[in-house]
Amino acid sequence: MNFIEQTAKRNNGKGPLEYTVLHACLLAYPHPGMKDEEIAKNRTTARTMLAEMHELVSSASTEEDWAKLRGVGTDADIFVDLARLWQDESLEKAIGAYQTAVSITTDEASESKSVDYRNIRLASNLGTLFHLQGNVETAERMYQEALSKIADEEGKEAEVAKTILAYNLARAYEDDGDVVKASQWYRDVLRQHPEHVECKLAF
Repeated sequence: MNFIEQTAKRNNGKGPLEYTVLHACLLAYPHPGMKDEEIAKNRTTARTMLAEMHELVSSASTEEDWAKLRGVGTDADIFVDLARLWQDESLEKAIGAYQTAVSITTDEASESKSVDYRNIRLASNLGTLFHLQGNVETAERMYQEALSKIADEEGKEAEVAKTILAYNLARAYEDDGDVVKASQWYRDVLRQHPEHVECKLAF
């Protein structure tokens, strides 16, 4: 941490993007013994630094722009961290950062032509943010699209993802006033997992 901070100071914020991102990510997480005000200050600084990176990625339109980003702009974890930093302050900005992360992992998944469960989890989380924002229809669409990608998949990881998405979809339909569809999805979860507590309480 000290090495990164000293390097950042020497470069006056003009050093390699890798240092900026690493410095921001280190600042984003508290360390033992830190006071609350120091944690809050560090998180604000980290958010500002990563938001500037997000702006660079959002505005990149040419091969030269992407070359200047040195590969950092295709690291989904950076934008997941930024979304977390924004979540308590601005759902809109958190959603923007998560959309970038989902876009990156979607591109990676399409290249590999296999199911990327990380992309599925990120899409589910993005749907949850839309739900919290009150944009329930978009949340429903996000959950449905993610479910369609793993509809034919089997195994524990697929089962866990399907259960989470089905439950989230049921909640979205319920909040949207569609009790019939909500009940169908709650029942679907309970058929697979009869002891699913949240579904039992909601259904």
